[in-house]
Amino acid sequence: MSAKVLIFTKRVLPRSNTFVAAQGNNLPSFEPVYIGLRNDSGGINLIEGKSTCVQANVEPFAMLSRLLLDGCQILTSKWANALAAQQANVIHAHFGKGGYYCAPIAKTLNLPLITTFHGSDVTQKDKFSYNSKHRNITFKHSAKIIAVSKFIQNKLLARGCPEDKIIQHYIGIDNQFFSPAEDKFDQPTILFVGRLIEQKGCQYLLQAMKTIHKTLPDAQLIIAGYGSYQEKLQALASDINNVTFVGAQNRAQVKHLMSKAWVTCLPSIVMARGNEEGMPTVCVESQAVGTPVVAFDTGGVSEGVVHEKTGLLSTQKDVGQLAANLLAVLQSTAIRDQMSQAGIDHIDQHFNIRRQCEKLEAIYHSVSSGKR
Repeated sequence: MSAKVLIFTKRVLPRSNTFVAAQGNNLPSFEPVYIGLRNDSGGINLIEGKSTCVQANVEPFAMLSRLLLDGCQILTSKWANALAAQQANVIHAHFGKGGYYCAPIAKTLNLPLITTFHGSDVTQKDKFSYNSKHRNITFKHSAKIIAVSKFIQNKLLARGCPEDKIIQHYIGIDNQFFSPAEDKFDQPTILFVGRLIEQKGCQYLLQAMKTIHKTLPDAQLIIAGYGSYQEKLQALASDINNVTFVGAQNRAQVKHLMSKAWVTCLPSIVMARGNEEGMPTVCVESQAVGTPVVAFDTGGVSEGVVHEKTGLLSTQKDVGQLAANLLAVLQSTAIRDQMSQAGIDHIDQHFNIRRQCEKLEAIYHSVSSGKR
């Protein structure tokens, strides 16, 4: 019987959690079982053919069971039995609150727990932060804590996570799928991919487009994503030429747009509550297909993008420099070609998901020795 890992996300599986599916699906020997509290059809196709065990599908009073787990850390029997039947070797929870949910599962099933922290689950700093109440429980009950970047590792240390539990590990991306495949658009094209929320900073990119159009009036901006900030962004774009909102895109559509774009822009900012990028997958995927990245230097972005080699970074909210960096890439074929090849090599060396998953399995083995 092959080893199994229970991979927890609160919902199975949001469209935004492509990185969870990519990691689980590329494990070389562990069989993934995706578990969570509720169903989510948004990204369920990403784990097609894989086993799942969702609380809402098992418990007759799913809402009550969820409330007991959330409020009292009580794991109700039917889901516990269904999880036990999987005969897993380890539990891997994504996000700090996921580790909190999984602590009683790990205890009941006598399994080691690994929790990955991704970003705002550790960067939020105000006293009302939804995750802050649960971090200490996650720290205590996790055998290992994975930080998706050195930036997140430092945040975990600042939050009091025991240093000997932390392992810095890049998730990586499937760079056999995200590989150069298509010719570029004929006109200079900037791509934004991400949730349309204030933190992602698309509003600053729209401001930069006004400056860019003074030099390159035919430059176009494609905005791919959805979110609560969309109406405001559309209002900001109403007097800017060549801006197209294409909505939420699936994995293949994102690859297509990234391959065709001349540059991908990540203008993420630091929010007052502390929300900040941990390691944005978009910047890694873009470089893998050979498209340079221009970004604000926030969170773990500088670990994914090598400044002046695979892309250009600038101080957050500096619209003038953002526009200048975008123009530098758009106006020079030589710069784009140089950054393109450097980006492909950088991602293969540091973010190749197959190599990264071999390292992840070594972590699983280190905590699950003797577990069946």
